[in-house]
Amino acid sequence: MTGAASETSPKSADGRGETVRMAAILAVVIAVVALLIALGARRPLEHSAIGLAGLERWLGEKGVPTVSAIGDATAAGTLRILPIYDPRLLGEGARQEDGAEDERGSLAPRPLSEAEFAARARAGPVLAVLPKWRGGIVSRGVAHPDLLVPSHAMAFFGEPPVARLPERGLSRLLVYDADNDEVLPQAATLYSGQVLSRSLDEKCRPVLVLRDDGGRDLGTLLADCTGASLVRSNNALFVLSDPDVFTNAGLANGDNAALALSLVDSFAGNAKVFVETDTTRGPDPALAPSQTDGDDPRQRTLADLDRFFVYPFSTFWIGLVLVSGLALWRGSRRFGRPQADEEPAEASKRRTIEASRRILMLARADEALVDRHVKDRVEGLASGLFGAARGQTGGDAAALTRFLSRRAPQLGERFAGAYATVTDERLTERSRLEALGAFEAVIQEIWHEFGRVAGPARQDRR
Repeated sequence: MTGAASETSPKSADGRGETVRMAAILAVVIAVVALLIALGARRPLEHSAIGLAGLERWLGEKGVPTVSAIGDATAAGTLRILPIYDPRLLGEGARQEDGAEDERGSLAPRPLSEAEFAARARAGPVLAVLPKWRGGIVSRGVAHPDLLVPSHAMAFFGEPPVARLPERGLSRLLVYDADNDEVLPQAATLYSGQVLSRSLDEKCRPVLVLRDDGGRDLGTLLADCTGASLVRSNNALFVLSDPDVFTNAGLANGDNAALALSLVDSFAGNAKVFVETDTTRGPDPALAPSQTDGDDPRQRTLADLDRFFVYPFSTFWIGLVLVSGLALWRGSRRFGRPQADEEPAEASKRRTIEASRRILMLARADEALVDRHVKDRVEGLASGLFGAARGQTGGDAAALTRFLSRRAPQLGERFAGAYATVTDERLTERSRLEALGAFEAVIQEIWHEFGRVAGPARQDRR
């Protein structure tokens, strides 16, 4: 009974250790995948569905002169397109909550105060793009009515800035040019279209008006608010009610890309265009073009590396981790644990034993396999205990019995009995395996008794 328990314990411990190692590898793979997914979700605002990075690239491709930064010396001659993501212009640190932040995202994905907006408007002409979407759309990338900022949660210099059209989902609307008294050839495709509120409409001059297919006016899309006492500046100030005309997602809908190009080109005239994609910084210091030598004056930081962990790069990293984890797991199952360094002769002998054992197992020669295993164990024990004094190979069992009868009589008696039982040719298959377990337990005890711990025989590779 004791022998069976001794036999089970090393195997159970070995199995538990293997399970722990595999669980650790799996946990590391899952953790890395989760980290990459989290990094992939950290998509910068300007590159998200509501960002304006696509507009900047689109204008440059169509020949509209753009600049990457402006300062006090160049702001007056540059049209600044300023996206507003703060529905109340309360700035950093102000509490703007409605209880749905965990599910739908922040009301102000990028805060901007009235003072910061006014400073930009006083520096030069501005085309302000009013807010529409909550922060939840940045990570989701898909429009939904629940992700719209509630109209009652918005304010623009003390006035409710916008009104929502009753149509839900995408709508194709005509754009009427009030200055030229004509309908533009490019229509606007908007999700839950947004127009200026009546109070703001009265302070500003409508420039572009949305119409339905019947020619009925629905509201102002773009207004000229220059001199409307909003920022106390004589610089041109245009206000775009619906950001979907300019956003990355909006440019892909209908004729919005052509409409955005026509709109910016007509209002910029000969001036250059600056699309401000980061409103968290103040106006850039004055830099003349000759000071930059044509180089991009924006500083590069380690945060720029995030671009390599967003889609589509994130799919590559996730795939690499999964393949590496699978390779490590398969290798551990195929080749087993790393083997300790061995002498060349010992390593060659072990490989020969393993090869013979595998051949016998494949041939389903259980009796021959057990006999070979018992012989190998006895030879190994004799070699370890006797060393150079070991006699002929055929007398190892008898020599061990004599040695043990002198040093540990009880252990010697148990060894002789276990050896005789396991080598009995009349044993059935089940009895042979039980006898083998008792024999292995005695071998382990002998190694422990004489100062060396014997590891269990290596299991055949699976």
